[in-house]
Amino acid sequence: MATQKNHSPTKLIKYMSLKKIFITFILFFSILGLSGSAYAKEAKRNVSEVLKEVDVKIQAALDAIPSGNAEEVSVLIKAAHESAAELSANYKFEFERDKALGKLKKARDSAKKSDLPGTEQDLKTAKESFINLSKFL
Repeated sequence: MATQKNHSPTKLIKYMSLKKIFITFILFFSILGLSGSAYAKEAKRNVSEVLKEVDVKIQAALDAIPSGNAEEVSVLIKAAHESAAELSANYKFEFERDKALGKLKKARDSAKKSDLPGTEQDLKTAKESFINLSKFL
């Protein structure tokens, strides 16, 4: 009698699951490789250009303070903060930028509390800090 190969069902199931796992990984990494452009960052902007934009936005927030609308001032400060977060040059520059961002955050917190005189003072110190950032380029 010829010997028959006896394939047990558990070995067949293990083989099929390993095969499915292998195919799943291959498909996952191929899809990930094809969609790499979806994760690409936009080109960095010029630091002096962003500094000017931040200065304009801080000035807009300062100009909005006499209207007495704390929510509007808070939104303008947030826009300035988001623009300033794009700034990047070197370690010392980023250290000083973070200190200036802290001053903007303090101004925004004051605006949320409707402390407009405190907000104005904090915005002026933040504006000075951003003007002084050009020294660290």
